[in-house]
Amino acid sequence: MYLSLELLPEFDASSRQWEDADRLRELLSLTNIMIPLTSHIQLGHALDSMMREGYVGREPHTAEHVGIFQEIHRDEQAAKAGHPFRQSLSTLTPKLSQALVDVSGMGKTTTVLRVLARYPQVIYHPDLDIFQITWLHFEMPSDGGGVKALLISIIEAIAELVPDNTYYEDYVLKARPSEAALQSSVRRLLNKHCVGLLIPDEVQNAANSRKSDQVVMTELTTLVNKSKTPVLYIGTPKANRILGLDLRQSRRAMNLMLGNWGPLPRYEVTRDTDGALVQTRGEWVDLVEALWCYCWLRKPVPLSERLLDVIYDCTQGIIDLAIKLFIVAQARAIVDKSETLTEQLFRTVYNEQFALLHPMIDAYRTGDRIALAKYQDLELPQAADMLEASAIQARTSRGRAASTRPGKEDFVPRLAETARAMGLVEDDALTLAQQVAADGTARNMLDAAAQLAKKASPPKPVSSTAKGKRTSKDAPPAYPGIESRPDDMRKAIVLAFERKTPIVEQLMQLDMIPEVEDVICLG
Repeated sequence: MYLSLELLPEFDASSRQWEDADRLRELLSLTNIMIPLTSHIQLGHALDSMMREGYVGREPHTAEHVGIFQEIHRDEQAAKAGHPFRQSLSTLTPKLSQALVDVSGMGKTTTVLRVLARYPQVIYHPDLDIFQITWLHFEMPSDGGGVKALLISIIEAIAELVPDNTYYEDYVLKARPSEAALQSSVRRLLNKHCVGLLIPDEVQNAANSRKSDQVVMTELTTLVNKSKTPVLYIGTPKANRILGLDLRQSRRAMNLMLGNWGPLPRYEVTRDTDGALVQTRGEWVDLVEALWCYCWLRKPVPLSERLLDVIYDCTQGIIDLAIKLFIVAQARAIVDKSETLTEQLFRTVYNEQFALLHPMIDAYRTGDRIALAKYQDLELPQAADMLEASAIQARTSRGRAASTRPGKEDFVPRLAETARAMGLVEDDALTLAQQVAADGTARNMLDAAAQLAKKASPPKPVSSTAKGKRTSKDAPPAYPGIESRPDDMRKAIVLAFERKTPIVEQLMQLDMIPEVEDVICLG
């Protein structure tokens, strides 16, 4: 089971030296990574059992199979006579039904589809001339379409799988079918194609129905009970209210076999031989350690406990957020040329690109149940969108540099970094940056960089006078200590004076002309 669920991207350490664009593309391969945990294995075994047990007594062309078609016909005749079928507690029969409900981002749907991918979804039986559908996954309509939209979505899902069918045209387009007629059509198709497992996803969408959400869920309950098809409901915590409207749906929330799908704890709590509680490294660490192997940065670092703590604090054990934080942090390190992962980098990415999720993360961090009820259904951003946001941020960073003015907290550090990029040693860079800040006349960071460059330039040559002062032809400018500073750009000035060449020519020969992006500190 483990190997059939595991999905790991290809990786070679040599790819860390690839071009930036290629490495950024590789990062997206992590969006499909699958590192099986205990809950995934438990879910796999549970789904296998549901499908196998659900087929007991439903063999095609048997009395039980034919009996379902006969019951559909009787219900249709009763509806025509003005006595449509209505679900009640007395008509319920126990079925193989489960609900997989928990916070977004834990991989519920992904795992279900990975498990079911082990089975052929459609099997043709030539001796019976039947296309068997082993499992049918569909999303509950999100537009509030109600019962009709639900039934039509099931017909569409079946029509997409069976070759050369006209189900949609026959059951939906040719007439304006009533809800009862659509339900009969769906029941007939589920039985005809021996659907092994029905998987309504995004169950919480039923709350958007223009009719009562109880009406929608009752219709679905009727459908699965009458067709004798096992069902697995998937949804966020908002679905608990819908599934728990009454006894009929609430019993389907008993997912005792499906594993724990809440956020992973930072530590596993166990008991030692003396019965005392102890904290141990658990599946959270296993997950992050497995992710850490896929680092495309040129200066990879070991995974430390402090980094584990920071990543957990920013994601609170939600698997999808941990993967996205790891992806976007790498993208940021590639774009800004730092090429390494640090605690500060993870914090920066969390603060800037996970800002909309802060209320939900804070609620998990503090254990605020009221806030959790409000934010657990928050839709998580897509990794591709977050990478695009990083690219836009990089392209617009020059504009942010222009908005930094004297008096702001980060003005002097950023300007000092600019001075260091110009070739000044750290002490001189900081001194000049402080002088520009003290002047207070710079309009923005770009203006400040120009003022700093002016302060770093040599004194103007003195013209010849009657007092016998030195002229520009007498000696080159003097910069005490310049000999011990190999990266000091003022060497080009001295050489240009000695060789009577333009300063820029000497800068080029000394390989001291950086790119524009490196000269202007973009933060």
